[in-house]
Amino acid sequence: MEQTTKSRLKRFERSVNPPGFQLTNRDLNLLAQAARHRFISSAHLVALDGGSAQNVLRSLRVLFDHGYVDRVRADRMGETPRPFVYGLGKKGARALREHGHEVDPSVDWTEKNKRAGSVFIEHTLAVADFMIGLELACRARGDISLIREDEIIAAAPERTRTAREPLRWLVDKVVMGKRETFSVVPDGLFGLAFPNGTAAYFVLEIDRGTIPITRTDAQGTLAWRKNIAYKLATYYEGWKAGRHDKQFGIKQMRVAMLTASPERVRNMLAIVDEITGGRGSSFFLFVNQFCLNAANPLKVEWTNGKDARCSLVD
Repeated sequence: MEQTTKSRLKRFERSVNPPGFQLTNRDLNLLAQAARHRFISSAHLVALDGGSAQNVLRSLRVLFDHGYVDRVRADRMGETPRPFVYGLGKKGARALREHGHEVDPSVDWTEKNKRAGSVFIEHTLAVADFMIGLELACRARGDISLIREDEIIAAAPERTRTAREPLRWLVDKVVMGKRETFSVVPDGLFGLAFPNGTAAYFVLEIDRGTIPITRTDAQGTLAWRKNIAYKLATYYEGWKAGRHDKQFGIKQMRVAMLTASPERVRNMLAIVDEITGGRGSSFFLFVNQFCLNAANPLKVEWTNGKDARCSLVD
């Protein structure tokens, strides 16, 4: 066991005197993907590269040894060897800036990686799982293009472009005679561009089953801030107020929620019924992880807030 532990620890140790190397286009693409997704696994990077897995893994080892990327520890590593998880390192951020990428120069990415907790890393990887699956599905299909979050923000109103949290979805609501501001930060934002010139836009929510559907305090009052009901109600009220148009300049948008189980989908549909007075709403789309595992995001059957089957391209 001691030898196994030492061997595992060495996987996170850089070579003391790595041989020199020159950055290739592949290296820069790997760094750009690490920057885009915050944390990303070697399996993700191999899939996105589309070439030799051995060459990608060799490149990642060199980038790690030279400090361009960091290997981070997460719960999913566990005792059984799994794909390494990478974050952009300080030298990688500098290299991307030197090649024209916008990477915040004030951030010490290596220090930021060290401070990231396992829950945050796991959630970020879950978002990457979905977004990378969507990107690969668009590539395979060929007639649908993925519109990335940064592209949507770049075309948004100035207030959103310059905001510290451009994705934060805000809505004012009167509760018991008092005006309050409710907000939620989506896990992602994306669009799908179709051959006829139209596009569909979505905010993304990844629910790993770690927060309750509803929550009440000791007095029985709804504790809005940390449950699914709060999120769904905030999105719905914002949608009715045209938040998507004001914030992103987009006339039509939906919430795509990936959740942990069929039971949680049913519970979420019940919440949608409650907040819409029983009418339901196609503004929401739900899919559980088991279904998504069997098909890519474009082919999988989603359930909308009216309990009808649909897809992202409908």
